[in-house]
Order: sequence, then C-alpha cells, then structure tokens
Amino acid sequence: MTDEARFYEMADKWLYRSLELDPVAATQVGEHRWDDRLADRSAAALEAEHRETADTLASFAAMHTDDFSLDGCIDHTLIVHLLKSSTRQYEKTRVHLRDPGYYMDEVMTGIFILIMKEFAPLSQRLRSVLGRMKEITRVLEQARSNMVPQEVPAVWAEVALEQAKQAPGLFTGLIPSLAAEAAPDLEAPLKEAGQKAAAAASAFGEYLENQVIPQARGDFAAGRALFDELLHENHMVEYDADELLETGRRLFGETQELLAAVAREIDPERPVKEILEEAKADHPRAEGLLAAYEEAMREARQYVVEHDIATIPDGESLKIIETPVYLRPLLPYAAYLAPGILEERQDGLFLVTPVDAGASAQEQESKLKGHAYAKLPVTALHEAYPGHHLQLVWSNRQKTIPRRMGAFLSTLFIEGWAFYCEELMEELGYIAEPIQRLGRLKDQLWRAARIILDVSLHTRGMTVDEAIDFLVNECQLERANATAEVRRYTGSPTQPQSYLMGKLAILEIIEDYKKANPGTSLKQMHDAILGCGSLPPRLMRQRLLTP
Repeated sequence: MTDEARFYEMADKWLYRSLELDPVAATQVGEHRWDDRLADRSAAALEAEHRETADTLASFAAMHTDDFSLDGCIDHTLIVHLLKSSTRQYEKTRVHLRDPGYYMDEVMTGIFILIMKEFAPLSQRLRSVLGRMKEITRVLEQARSNMVPQEVPAVWAEVALEQAKQAPGLFTGLIPSLAAEAAPDLEAPLKEAGQKAAAAASAFGEYLENQVIPQARGDFAAGRALFDELLHENHMVEYDADELLETGRRLFGETQELLAAVAREIDPERPVKEILEEAKADHPRAEGLLAAYEEAMREARQYVVEHDIATIPDGESLKIIETPVYLRPLLPYAAYLAPGILEERQDGLFLVTPVDAGASAQEQESKLKGHAYAKLPVTALHEAYPGHHLQLVWSNRQKTIPRRMGAFLSTLFIEGWAFYCEELMEELGYIAEPIQRLGRLKDQLWRAARIILDVSLHTRGMTVDEAIDFLVNECQLERANATAEVRRYTGSPTQPQSYLMGKLAILEIIEDYKKANPGTSLKQMHDAILGCGSLPPRLMRQRLLTP
C-alpha cells in the first residue's frame, strides 16, 4: 500500500469514528447506524474525544507527503486543518463550558433532522426519535454539570433559553401527532418519552434563567489573536482583522454608491429605502406562496440549463415544502437544507414558512412583504441553481471523503459561490429589472456590513446592541431580523465575512483561470471550479492553476 493510499484509509476511518462519537452529525451527513443515539457530552467523554483527536492529528501531521499526488496533498491539508479546528474549539473556544446552545442544538437538531430527512419510512425514523428522546434528559444534565455560568456570554444563554422554551412543543405536540398517523404502536411510548424530554428542557430553561443568566459575564468576542488564527488556519487567507475591516468599510461605501446609482435609474426623486419598501408591496398571495417559490426555482434551474452555465449532476433534486409548525418561530421566511455528504440521493429541501391564517391582516401583509416578487428570483438562484444546492451536490459527489469534508472547515467558497452567482445571473440577464438589481445590491450592502460587524464584535469591543443598531440604521433590516443576525455573529467568528470576501476570492480565481485557459467556455470553467469541491479558495487555486 502506498503512503497516499494509507492516508485515505486513515481518513475514512477517522470520519466514521468521529461520526460514531457524534450521532447527530452522522444523521446529517447520511450515516444512519446511530440514529437512535445522542452524543455523550460528559466532561470525561469530551476530554477523551479531545485526546483521541489530538493523537489522530499527530499521526496525520507526521505523514510524508512528498510522493502524494496534487489531490492527495490537498486532501491531506484539509484533514490536518480540520483536526486542528476541532482541537482549537475544545481548547480555546470551549463551547462545552461556555455555550448552553451547544447542548440545546444537540437535542433539538437530533430530533429535527430525523423528521425532515426522508431517508427511510417515517415509522422507522420515529423509532430512532424515540431512542433520542430517551437520552435528552442525560444530555441536559451533562450540560448543567459542565457549564461554568460566570464564563457564559449572556447573549448565548438568552438564545439557548429561547430554544429551551420552544422544545416542549416539539417533544409533546408534533412527535406524538406524527406517530398517531405513521406508527400507532409508537404513539404511547413517544408521549411518555416526550413528556420526560419536555420536563428536562423546561428544567434546563429554569436553570438558565435563574442560575446562568444572572451570573453570565463571559465575553462572546473571540479576541484578536484567535480571530486572526481562524482566518489563517480555517479559511487559509493572508489578510488579518485590520485589513479585513478596512476592506469591509471600503466595500460598504462602494455598494452605497452603486445603490444610489440604480435608485436614480428607477426614480431620481426618491431614496433607496422608499423604493425598496414600495417594491415589497408586490408579492404573492398567501395561498400562492409555495407555488411562487416552486416556479422561481424551476425557472432558475431551466435558465442554468438553457444558458450552459454549469452541469447539473444526475440524481439531484430540490423539494420545496412548508416549514413544519414547530420551526416557524425560528424560520420566519425560508431556509435551505442541504443533502449530506454520504447520501446516495442528493435531495435538498427548501422550507417556506406560510403566513399564519389566524394573524391580523396587517401582520399577514408584513410577512408577505418578505416574499416580494422582486426578491424571489435572487433567492431562487442563490439557494438553488446555480447557487448553494448545485454547488453542494457537486461537492458531495467528490470521489474522496476528505474532499467532501471541505465544507466543514471553511464557508468562504460556499457562501462566496452563492453570492457570486447573484452577480453572474445579473450579468447574464436573468436579474434584469432595475428593482431586482437594487434588491441584490441591498443584500450586498448587508454582506459588507457583516464584514464590519464580524471584525468589530470580535476584535473591537462592539456590543450586541451597537451591532443591531448598525444593521437597522445602515442596512434597513427589521429589528427582529437584525437581532437574530447579530446573535448568530457572536457565536461564529470569521463566518460572517465569508460571503463577500468569498465572492471576491472567486472572482480573482476566475480571472486567473481565464488567463491560464484562453477560450474556455463559461460552463467548462464553472464545472472545473465546482469539480474541486468546497475547498478554501487558496486550495482551489492550487488545484485549478498548478501547472
């Protein structure tokens, strides 16, 4: 066996060992041997897992790669950086001690993913739900044992508290009702397990409210050293926080100027905000919302095919469904769920949250404004074709396990690709109306703001309230949406910058690829890029442009 073959054998073993230790992640990626389990989050188990990861990292880092192929070298780099990222999270971010959401995500996602992913008959999946429901009390007790309240950032505790309050409805309402139709023999045991799980979630919520939040003095900010380390190690970029902030501010100003120019095309007498607000009034009717998204996705896919933008692999699909009731408070508008890296069928899900028929006419109209016709084509191409869904299907079809795992390390290419597609489809004429272009630029302004807030929250002492005000005042986000955004930023340093910075990196790669491959067609170029998988741009450049 060659050294490279031995590397791939070790990489495969490591993946399946890590999935055995993280059953919810296993379900998400398409490995279903442990669907009835939740992870052991005890301090002893987490420490043992960390030691095992460190030992595995040492084994991979000690390998001699001189005789590896180019792809082998790239895959080896990915694995080493993934293992470094895992050890960094345990040693430096320490979410197991500081983030109660780490445990709430385990129990909520563990149940949610079994309901949403149609990889087996619902009755079979509900049997796995029963197994996981029985373990929820244990996981939340482990959370209480591990938490150090004084080190918990208040914003993280508040988000986890909201999750804990929503959990009982899922455990005692939706799950038993699904069983009544699909698996009557499981209805009674699921009710019993659901009541115990709901009680555990409620008790955990009380613990957060009464014991953690009053003491929560932790700082969510990563700090300058860790922020730069994440940029250099996970995203493999050369810029640091200072350069990133300068770039964000420059892009924000440039986008404001572009917005003003397009607004003048539409109506030179009115400001951008007023024009966009008027456009929101043109939207589908409540009863036609799902059909409107289905049509938009279908049209985007057809445009990709007819204009030879990229190859759409065989066997993929995108199903558009209404958001389940229990998820609607978390997803006010829509969301995309990608297929897993190990799933044979690459079926994506796009969730659309319907308008509450019991709400007032004013509330219904407010929700429908979030689905304006001017926005639908951009959403469809960004989330589906040629955006996230198409790119991730390509990534999940990569021949090697390490290459399929690139998405776990950096979101720079993934988010950058979908954002690049917006501008691409405008240049190709799919986004043609000035109001659609204005809406795309408004989203670009928001992405530039993400860069500014990412750096400012984690290295410049910006508070949560200051960041929310920035999004409300400078980007015209609704305060509720701005609040949800900023809360997410606090727990994901360097991820918010990846949208616009990823797009810029892709544009640079495209320019250099065209120089190296004169006469290449758009489809050939895009297929070459997508064929690399979800690599950080530095490794993608190496794969595409190495002589």
